[in-house]
Amino acid sequence: MIAVIGSTNLDTVMRVGHLTEAGETSSAKGIKQYLGGKGANQAIGVAKLNSECCFFTSIGNDWAGRFLSKKLSEFNINLYVRSSNDLSGQAFIEVSDEGLNKIIIYSGANGDLYENFIFENSEVIEKAGIILLQGEIPWDTNLYILEKYKKSHCVILDPAPANVEMLAGMGEATYITPNETEFSILTGRQYDSLDQMIAAANSFQKRLGAKLILKLGENGCAYFSDSESFLVSPVRNLKVVDTTGAGDSFNSAFAVALERGESIKNSIKYAVLASGISTMREGTSSAMPTNEEVLVFQKEFGENQPELIELEGAEKYLEHLRKQ
Repeated sequence: MIAVIGSTNLDTVMRVGHLTEAGETSSAKGIKQYLGGKGANQAIGVAKLNSECCFFTSIGNDWAGRFLSKKLSEFNINLYVRSSNDLSGQAFIEVSDEGLNKIIIYSGANGDLYENFIFENSEVIEKAGIILLQGEIPWDTNLYILEKYKKSHCVILDPAPANVEMLAGMGEATYITPNETEFSILTGRQYDSLDQMIAAANSFQKRLGAKLILKLGENGCAYFSDSESFLVSPVRNLKVVDTTGAGDSFNSAFAVALERGESIKNSIKYAVLASGISTMREGTSSAMPTNEEVLVFQKEFGENQPELIELEGAEKYLEHLRKQ
């Protein structure tokens, strides 16, 4: 069983020609509302990949909360919901014609997911083999979980949205999975090249101790541990519609593959395929693929895709891909 502890949001997604810049007023081509939040997305991702999931979250007593609760009940998830007097969490998302996104989050009820709720449900959590965490709930709650379960469970932390406060304690996770933007925030610097970021990630992992998976968007992802490191190539020639849920799809698929006993390399490859599928669909939770869809996708690309590349040749390899 996989335990997901995290946020539930009402996602309002606006299709725009380009992401709005500071001081600019732009028009949306369309608007839709979905069940979202990084916790809910990852719980749904796990369930759709045919793994048993229990989800711990906080939802408000408002119309959005009723909508979110109804939507969550449609999935094969064991729900443990704290009822909050605050408004339900919301996310306002711009998605450009290129599939890029800009997101503003109102935490709302997610801010009420406190340690006592985790303690009250500890008997259930202890039965899980893997715990998925994200950054959209109070960091003190994540710290409590990391400290309590670091020795007994595989804990996967998605530091999103990232802030430097997370550096105190995030090394207790088994795996940390930031994207490029989140990694830049955690390290306090911008990077001019993939080689530069990979070198920084290698040092960051050694300093922190936890295994690091750096999500690189169209460049795939890179893995770092005390014993090995490698790059996993992106899925090529995708018709990208919306990248918003790709990171959540990656984390849920990675956890599912690990739970099934797959190797770290095969688990990451499975996660890359799942996240690739999600980018070809609108929305977040609605974009999460099923296990059958991932297996069909894998057959289309062959067993050797995505490719594993030694980090020393990553920049040249990816430049070759971009020219194809």
